[in-house]
Amino acid sequence: MFEDNLSKENSMSKDVAKKFLAALNRGEGLRDEFICYMDFEDYKSFPDPFPHTAFTVKEVQESIKRYPNPERPREQFHWDIHGRLLTPARPSIPTVALVMIHGGAANEYEFLFTPDGPEKYLDLTQGPPGDSRAGIAQHIASLGIPVLAISLPGHYSRKAWPPIPTRRPEFIIGDIPGNKELENRLAVYTFRMCLEAIKLLIERHLPEHKLYMWGHSTGGEYFYLMEQYGLKNPLIGGLGFGTGMPAWLRKEWDLAAADKSPEERAKNFRAITDLSRRSPEGYVKSGYVGPNQPWGSVEKWFELENHRRPQFKPFLQDIEHSAHDVLLDEIRNISGLPDEELFITFKADLNRLRGKKMLYFVGELDKGHWIEGGKKGLEFRREVFAFRRFAQHADKVRLVVVPRLTHYGHVESYNERLANLMVTGFKEYFQAS
Repeated sequence: MFEDNLSKENSMSKDVAKKFLAALNRGEGLRDEFICYMDFEDYKSFPDPFPHTAFTVKEVQESIKRYPNPERPREQFHWDIHGRLLTPARPSIPTVALVMIHGGAANEYEFLFTPDGPEKYLDLTQGPPGDSRAGIAQHIASLGIPVLAISLPGHYSRKAWPPIPTRRPEFIIGDIPGNKELENRLAVYTFRMCLEAIKLLIERHLPEHKLYMWGHSTGGEYFYLMEQYGLKNPLIGGLGFGTGMPAWLRKEWDLAAADKSPEERAKNFRAITDLSRRSPEGYVKSGYVGPNQPWGSVEKWFELENHRRPQFKPFLQDIEHSAHDVLLDEIRNISGLPDEELFITFKADLNRLRGKKMLYFVGELDKGHWIEGGKKGLEFRREVFAFRRFAQHADKVRLVVVPRLTHYGHVESYNERLANLMVTGFKEYFQAS
């Protein structure tokens, strides 16, 4: 009886995979031009695209110099970038790797572990991966894809973080900046600086690989900029969950869908040389809480993550990502930087999508990326608004909507299935002619 049930489950899983690939490759069952609305039961049962394998984990770190230190004008600030490289024992797709860049207030641990799971690296060949509650990067590596999970400068610490109101970014890992240094660094915490650090880490530690790049939330900006600013590795295609769009397109969406003027939307971001600190109340307001989160309350989420997740975001990064260019004159004066260093998120060239495919996933309960704007019509949902523009340039675009998931579906229950969907895309969608 057990074998019969197992055979039936395997057959159903294969049917789910066939239906998914028919939607991606041939457009079967798609609605609204390019959208695949996925059934939650299909999501929960989506099969492994490759046999699982063991993987090793290596800590990697690099440092760049950028922007003069006002307190020592002959010196430039050092910025450390940190990551972990997960290398499978048996690669499934030779010379292909995934780079994962976190969103605001997070770091690499968001991809390595889940709030309720063990804080360790697991051999996922030893039992059902879904029982492990490992992070999504571990699941992807166990399917044979090398993964580089990155912490942007200032977001990583080797020690447990102090209480949220007092913690500070470690721009040089292990070094806590004083008040003046913190203010000076936050005045120049640009996407341009972060991009150079990311590029160095990738080129040093994945020099021979073609890449998929998944930036969650704020981290989604980098995919559109890396080639434009000289990344040596080829980018295969656009991948995302809870990702988004370049800031200039975000501004177009805000003007089309938002109820507030640009000045009204920017007024809470004027603390340019400060940090935006996260709280349980802020998570609820942002719609990050949902029914697929096994840890329970948002307070429990913070309790589980506070020792390793920074829970702060530089305001300048928030300003650039949120397209608040009404603050540009003020930022020029405070930072002293030339225009080529500021708001590069407004300079992403979508012509670079030509020849590429895009495969993005979004949670049906993602307030910012799926719900907001929807009252005005489907075309005003943020991801749909963006994808209609992407479709004018990329070879093919697909947006998969998954029920019950929020902006943080990659750490929620069944996150191993999201890994399966992404790697299936690598195997059968991006590689297909």
